[in-house]
Amino acid sequence: MFDATLSLVIVVVFALITFIELLYYYVLYARFAFRKRQPAPDVTLDSPPVSVILVVKDAAAVLLKTLPRLLNQHYPHFELVIVNDNSKDDTKLLLLEYQQQYDNIHIVNLDSAVTSIRGNKYALSIGIRCAKYENMIFTDAECAPSSVHWLEHMAGQFSDTQHIVLGYSTYMKRNNPINRMLHFDTMLSALQYFSLALAHSTYRGDHKNIGYTKTLFYKQRGFASHNHLVYGDEDIFISKAANRKNTAVVYDPDSYTVLQRQAYYKYWVHHKEGLYYTRKHNTVKNRFLLNFYGILNPLFYLALVLAILATYNQIIMLAIVLGITLVRIISLYLVFGFAAKRLNEKQTIPALLFYDLLFAFLNPIYFVSAHLHHQRFK
Repeated sequence: MFDATLSLVIVVVFALITFIELLYYYVLYARFAFRKRQPAPDVTLDSPPVSVILVVKDAAAVLLKTLPRLLNQHYPHFELVIVNDNSKDDTKLLLLEYQQQYDNIHIVNLDSAVTSIRGNKYALSIGIRCAKYENMIFTDAECAPSSVHWLEHMAGQFSDTQHIVLGYSTYMKRNNPINRMLHFDTMLSALQYFSLALAHSTYRGDHKNIGYTKTLFYKQRGFASHNHLVYGDEDIFISKAANRKNTAVVYDPDSYTVLQRQAYYKYWVHHKEGLYYTRKHNTVKNRFLLNFYGILNPLFYLALVLAILATYNQIIMLAIVLGITLVRIISLYLVFGFAAKRLNEKQTIPALLFYDLLFAFLNPIYFVSAHLHHQRFK
């Protein structure tokens, strides 16, 4: 089926694709994967105060879990700014009860007359306007800090030069295939945005665990450039506000936030496609790096199949193909494995190769779907 010349061309192309993927692994992703354990922040009574901001909507049930863990952080001075976005359940009453117990809660109630903009950006802007302090940390009503030291780790990264703080947010661990799949995708996404931030090319964070200063927010005119989009607060804004020196990454296990409800596949897909759609607003460099890797991954597996078919009766060439494949698999487990361990996602390690293969073909589908159904994000 394949003559000697064509077989050689296929093997060379396969080797080239693998080589470029290895460059991603060892030049880019290794920046985070092999990074040392993060030292504890130097937080004292004189540390700058911080505003924690979250938007809530019909979240009374989950707030019973998350509010106590947000309010009992070991940080000397902080306020909790809660924007109640037209909730119809008992959220307002619950917040009033907590406000009577804690003097550092600031509640802002919005009604339907002022919440016509899709997404959370309007409510976030109101929360930022009401925040008393320069340094701000953002999370989600359904997320709880992984420890009482969460705020120390996040707020402790602000400095005269660092005005953006990127943290990690994950799901509660459950013993089912969908949950493990989502943990892998969350880990890989963090590996990418942490690595690019460490390479001084920040392109996004996670809105469930992120921080920036009020001055930076207003310098960028807030979310004005993308207020018409559902998404953008965690990627478009961050990519425009970040520069080579003003971004810190936080990955200590005590610094995570954890989604307290079951991870729904439909919600995850919608969020993932939303980020794919808004990627076009990023820099040319970052779009190229991210999209090119998304193309390389399925090409590797397709080229592997072709290379095996082309060399199955040529022992030496087949050995070369299998050797290249082995190097790539070892590198995958080495780089992604260290990243998974760093992010406390060790349960994904045994199936890394399976997830890599699965997402090699799922991600292009989500990417195309995001642009075919882009009206959902406008």
